[in-house]
Amino acid sequence: TSSPSIGEVLNEQRVVDLPITSNNVLDLVRILPGYRESPGGNAFDTFAGQASSTVNTVRDGLSVTDGRFNNGIFSTTTINPDLVGEVRLVLTPVDAELGRGNAQVQIFTRSGTNQFRGAAVWNVRNTAMDPNTWLNNHTIDPISGKTATRNWSNNHHYTASYGGPIQKNKTFFYTLWEQNIHKERALVDGGVLSDTARLGIMRYFDGWNPQRFGVANT
Repeated sequence: TSSPSIGEVLNEQRVVDLPITSNNVLDLVRILPGYRESPGGNAFDTFAGQASSTVNTVRDGLSVTDGRFNNGIFSTTTINPDLVGEVRLVLTPVDAELGRGNAQVQIFTRSGTNQFRGAAVWNVRNTAMDPNTWLNNHTIDPISGKTATRNWSNNHHYTASYGGPIQKNKTFFYTLWEQNIHKERALVDGGVLSDTARLGIMRYFDGWNPQRFGVANT
């Protein structure tokens, strides 16, 4: 249908076909006309000439923007591609019934059809399949002579969706289950007392504030 609004539309097929590693449809906003990414981070990106943190995100007519922090275009929940039927990026002007600002991201969720259809997606990401970082390759352990390794992580993200008619041509249903199982192990260097401090021998200097370095010295 015709509309006075200027923007871009991503239909259901384009949302599914475009690759996004985060499984969050809002990341597709960055590739569309009208969005300018800033090297200073998401909080400084602009959308339709205004700060992206001021852009309202609407899902099925309801605002899902959590504006406590300036994190750019975002919503209160992750919006999975299998949940989305259409994404509209309105640059100007926003339709009167939705309002709130010169620009807006409008998301419409899927609905069932006269056919029973379902889908299942399972994404796996772990350090066994990820390359090492540049910084780790640059850091050499003086004892072993080997490069530093990445912190171990294992992420399983799966979705299952199903929809169809309750009464053909009149009433439909669509449901989606999503779960993210993330496990991570990180190496942490902790501060310890010196050998003399362990024996209870403490040293203090007049007029010197140890601050965060502790008061135990040898």
